[in-house]
Amino acid sequence: MKSPKQLRKLWRQHHEAYQGCMHELAEREHCYPPPNRPPFPEELRGLTCGAKTRAGTPCKRRDLYLSGRCRLHGGLSTGPKGK
Repeated sequence: MKSPKQLRKLWRQHHEAYQGCMHELAEREHCYPPPNRPPFPEELRGLTCGAKTRAGTPCKRRDLYLSGRCRLHGGLSTGPKGK
């Protein structure tokens, strides 16, 4: 069994390969046939965010960003904080 850190690294690699495929499709102006997409690794099926919530339990959301975290725990910065 792989550690969560290794799974997130695998998620990032798959996501980058998929983005490369979509970039190639856009460069070809969406011509048929589409490029072969990389297969989704079976190890990543059911991967959840896993960040610790306020209640202390792991987050169960499955809609993950490139970072491997959900929009609540790994989204864009909210900007600088005032002192």
